[in-house]
Amino acid sequence: MNNNSILLIDPNFEPANSSNLSLLVKIGADTFSYAIIDNEKNFVHAVYDEQECENGYEKLNERLKNDSYLQLAYKQVTVATHTNNIVFVPQELFNEHNVAVYTKYFEETDSNTVYVQPSLQETIRTVFSLPVFAEKTINERWQTATRLYQNAGLVELATNLVQDTILIDFTVGSFQFIYLKHQKVAFMQSYQFEDLEELTYYLLLIINQLNINTEATEIKVCGIVHEGDDKWKLLNQYFNKVDLLTLKANLDTNILDDMPSHYYTGLLALQQCV
Repeated sequence: MNNNSILLIDPNFEPANSSNLSLLVKIGADTFSYAIIDNEKNFVHAVYDEQECENGYEKLNERLKNDSYLQLAYKQVTVATHTNNIVFVPQELFNEHNVAVYTKYFEETDSNTVYVQPSLQETIRTVFSLPVFAEKTINERWQTATRLYQNAGLVELATNLVQDTILIDFTVGSFQFIYLKHQKVAFMQSYQFEDLEELTYYLLLIINQLNINTEATEIKVCGIVHEGDDKWKLLNQYFNKVDLLTLKANLDTNILDDMPSHYYTGLLALQQCV
């Protein structure tokens, strides 16, 4: 492992028991992480996280060759992947007999497989495809894996939110921005930033272009952010209420006790999508 990665593991974890466990994998544009979970006991055995990757897809390929935990056979594998090929369609407008019509909004059209995922209590259908390289790698190692888009877990966490809300998942050098308006995904995008000035630019650009009412919109953050740090102070300049987004699921996360609970919200939230 390098200085940008961390592996937290239960000392009693038995790799030989992997066939009874689930593997959650999350691939970002510049991050790679996974968790090993016993769904029956709601117990987290391991969490791996690597920040500042040059390419999350290539990091997946590298870790598959070098990480013995990823080479184990699991009962269930779920892979959530960063993709620019994604469209959110309200349930009442969704045509299951003509899914191809939505792919015209994709940035890339070379993927042959299109996925449809219900979300937000089935009020929305998410239509997406994965980058060809990622699809090929996943098929070679986990052919029967469930494919999700990167922020699927965070969107599911928003199921019970009534007020217009912004969700932001920070990495060291990027952030995922999800704007929920009238309980629907109105906007979702990822941004990379070098410093606070660039983060400020993107934040104001989004607010102005989407005409977001900052006084009536809550903001919830997770990932690499802390109460009182520069990112937190910046958000408090423009929004009335900023909260940490943590997982409320009944998961035993003792191995994460020494880490901020919101660091791995986006990863562990994938469990509720399966």
